[in-house]
Amino acid sequence: MVTLIVGTKKGAAILKSDDARNWSHEFALRGWGVTASARDEGGRTYLAVSNDVFGPAIFVSDDLKEWKQLESAPRFNPGDKGNETHIRIVGWADFTGRYKDSPRLVDQIWTLHAAHGAIYAGVSEAGLFVTRDRGQSWEPISGFNDHPNRANWEPGAGGLCAHTILTDAKNPNRMWVGVSSSGFFRTDDGGKTWAEKSVGVNTDTGTCVHHVTHDPANADVLFRQDHRGVYRSDDAGDHWRTIESGLPCGELSDGHRCSFGFPIVMDRPSGDIFIAPLDSDNFRLPPDGQLAVYKSSDGEQWRARTNGLPGNCYSGVLRGAMAADQHGGIYFGTSSGAIYGSADLGESWSEIAASLPRIMSVEAYAT
Repeated sequence: MVTLIVGTKKGAAILKSDDARNWSHEFALRGWGVTASARDEGGRTYLAVSNDVFGPAIFVSDDLKEWKQLESAPRFNPGDKGNETHIRIVGWADFTGRYKDSPRLVDQIWTLHAAHGAIYAGVSEAGLFVTRDRGQSWEPISGFNDHPNRANWEPGAGGLCAHTILTDAKNPNRMWVGVSSSGFFRTDDGGKTWAEKSVGVNTDTGTCVHHVTHDPANADVLFRQDHRGVYRSDDAGDHWRTIESGLPCGELSDGHRCSFGFPIVMDRPSGDIFIAPLDSDNFRLPPDGQLAVYKSSDGEQWRARTNGLPGNCYSGVLRGAMAADQHGGIYFGTSSGAIYGSADLGESWSEIAASLPRIMSVEAYAT
């Protein structure tokens, strides 16, 4: 059984299949923007939601049918001052005056990550929180939230967001967080201190990591989709090198040529990596109108996989909208509401849902 949790602007599509060909469809939490999901080792599913009036919250379910809103959710301390540029970006939706006096607020939960008996939440305005009691309480990771260089962090077009969380299965004190557009950070002491890790990445116009993936059991090897290219690290992020052979490279708005995109995921059993390139930051459309997923075994050579994917397509794939079920299944959703799946590691694709609201997140769970 494969279950997809598809977060959209207006709720969560829940798709299930026994054979990766025939899918049942349900729609939950109508009216809530569903931005991320995670499942803990006990089988509980967590959905991060947002609302322009009510703000962010966490819903949980043990059966994917009955959903309960948790009383607690990630929150910054009252009185903390926010990033002025971030507030200008997200303030258009401030119908209730929450940003009067420029407080630092959690306006969106960008990612949820389960590891070592805990659930971590990456939020905007960029922050990191953890629950160790299945969501009954959330603790700030102060070493990250009050980083010494935080005053110099700059938001991207979507605001100052902590969108990627990675952990080390063998070392619970080591983890990584990606912030758009302020860098990729690693802690080796359980979150007390964090160092930015971008040596070798082209940062001529700043550090804007889009997404990073790895195998937690082999955590030193990281694959990174950046605003300015695709990279690999073999030393836990200390050094990076470009890996773009076979990828489409376009010209960015500043004239730099590289492969541009947002999501990057790994099928851990095979080691295969998957990305969905766009032509550039100018247009953010599939190159030549062909929706394509590119696949590589190690990042050294990429190959387009388009069998079953449409041409004349002008929808992109957001950073959280691609997932691997770790049993050979790869899935992604487009900004125009279509879901595509592959049961053979990207060699062939089929449309498994259409006409959904804008898709912001996809997670796949195989049992």
